[in-house]
Amino acid sequence: MKKTILCALAALMLSFSAGVCPVKAQQGPSTYADGDSLAQLVKMNYVYTLEDALRLSRETKKPIFFNAFADFARPCHGMNKMVFSNEAFCKWMDKNFVCLFIDVVANRYVAERYGISTWAHYLVLDERGEVVHRIVGGSELPAFQEKVAAALSPKTSLRGTTEAYNNGDRSKRLLQAYVTALNDAGQDSLFQIVLPQYFAMLTPADYPKKENWFIVKRFAGKGSQSDMFKFVVANRAKFDKSVGADAVNTLLSQVYASEIFSEMTAGRITSPGDLTDTYIAMQSAALPDTLVCYTIYDIAKANAAHDYQKLLATFPLLQDIQLRTMVEISMKFSDLNETDRAAVVAYYREREARYKEVRSSYGRAYQEIADALEHPQAGQEGIMFTTGGYEAALARAKAESKLLFVDCYTTWCGPCKMLTRQTFPDKAVGDFFNTHFVSIQIDMENGEGVELAKRWGVDAYPTMIVLDADGNERGRIVGFQSPAQLLEQVHNIVEQ
Repeated sequence: MKKTILCALAALMLSFSAGVCPVKAQQGPSTYADGDSLAQLVKMNYVYTLEDALRLSRETKKPIFFNAFADFARPCHGMNKMVFSNEAFCKWMDKNFVCLFIDVVANRYVAERYGISTWAHYLVLDERGEVVHRIVGGSELPAFQEKVAAALSPKTSLRGTTEAYNNGDRSKRLLQAYVTALNDAGQDSLFQIVLPQYFAMLTPADYPKKENWFIVKRFAGKGSQSDMFKFVVANRAKFDKSVGADAVNTLLSQVYASEIFSEMTAGRITSPGDLTDTYIAMQSAALPDTLVCYTIYDIAKANAAHDYQKLLATFPLLQDIQLRTMVEISMKFSDLNETDRAAVVAYYREREARYKEVRSSYGRAYQEIADALEHPQAGQEGIMFTTGGYEAALARAKAESKLLFVDCYTTWCGPCKMLTRQTFPDKAVGDFFNTHFVSIQIDMENGEGVELAKRWGVDAYPTMIVLDADGNERGRIVGFQSPAQLLEQVHNIVEQ
């Protein structure tokens, strides 16, 4: 968002006097919980227009570090707290870069110009405004500084390694640098082409090396039954030595937590006994019981046992605010007695009030859960989603001479939950969609969704795709949409 002239002048004066400018990361109130307070921590010496950045880049002979900010995106605020508040890092950035900050949601033409559709998102540009390096996703220090530093050499930058690869260099050193740059840039299609070439040069003895950790994480992250996950567990000592026990614990814990959460939200954990094998596996992997996988385990176990008092007591143990919110708004309560119902409603009303106090749209999600529990007989309106899989839905669309609307979601995606809670139940949305579409929701990380995600090139969530009855894409919508926004978008697609 634009800064006032006074703020810009003050920032400029501070930059001359201190070398690091403690300016806010956006003007006016943030719509994100705690966004304003986190912005006050920022010590980056930013300029706020591309024109100023290009001019300074030419004058100082420095490349441009571009923070493509989005106020609604939690990772952007997390980076303000974890990284852009670090004075030593900010001084290093000021020494090596012209630092540019633009709210690309408010300035969509910039997002379109540079292909920015997911956040957190950072670019390094040359003095002509061309992309030298791209970093998609946030990370803590010193890892983030290492990623940014890669932009300073053509041997490690995205542009430099791409040029070397296209010129025929297939050395192990180049391939390692290139897959690293592609991974950091979120360029998954190219990454999937180059990775096998590099991986074929590795032996199991190479896997625990620090420079290959991001590759190990990608393969092991496919699930606890993957070969790489089992290799990490079997060779914990070597990985602990190269990347640290905390990094290994985090990886293994995230995989187990994701699997438990996915099974729970899909309704496949029907009794506490269904979790026994997973608990034994977590213990065998030498995971400390303070990790998040055990908290998710306790939540799933309490939910399966319909022990809702314990469930409510366990939620606050999730210390990551976003994870806690995602889990809470994903719950489906059943077999509630009156005492439990009253307790759950009270808990969700308290959470609703907390989020509304900080102007977060999650407040409505909590409100709708509490409303549904208080009025369980209330009629349901909105989009009527079909079941039975993609092919069956496509066949139905053809038989009914309708388009197919596919909600591509994941179980961990907060905005996906918000669509389900806030937008899809809207009466006007339901009236239009049920008339013009056969609609289906598909988990892109389970079952047929894995292959469909590859086929459709889905790499951001939520993504909603409109197909004709032959399966040809008519259009897609990425990101959370209010009922009015969704209707406007699909009207445009239908009328094409």
